[in-house]
Amino acid sequence: MSTFNIDFFELAFLAEACIPPRPIARAMFWQDLTRKYWTQMTEGERAHLFEWLNRNPWYPESLEKEEDTRVFHARFNPDNQYMVKTQHKEGRKKINGLHRTFKLDDRYWVGLNTFIPQENIIEVIKFEPKREY
Repeated sequence: MSTFNIDFFELAFLAEACIPPRPIARAMFWQDLTRKYWTQMTEGERAHLFEWLNRNPWYPESLEKEEDTRVFHARFNPDNQYMVKTQHKEGRKKINGLHRTFKLDDRYWVGLNTFIPQENIIEVIKFEPKREY
C-alpha cells in the first residue's frame, strides 16, 4: 500500500472532521492520531492540534461521551505529560526504565493499550513540552 504525506494543517482539518462519534473509517483515523501520528509530530504540533480541536464546538460533547476522545485528550494535552522511572525484576536482574507517559484514570500510559503497573513505578516527573509556536 502506498504512503501519502500530508502537511500539519491538512492533518488538523482531517482530525476535526473525525471527532467522535463518527463512522468506523473516521474512528480508525481518530485512534491513529493517538496510536501512530502522535509519535510523528513535534511537541509544538501536538500542542497546536490539541488547542485547535479544543476550539471546535463538537469537541467538548465528544470529550464528555466518547472514550476515544478522552484518550486523545489525555495523550495530546501538554499539561498531562510525564516521565516515569520504573524498575522491575526479570529473574534476579533488576531492569530500570524511563518512559514518556500520559495520565488517564489514575494510570500512566505509554501508548493506547499499554500502561505502567503501579508497583513498577519509582518516580513520576512532570514533563513540560517545549512550545514551538
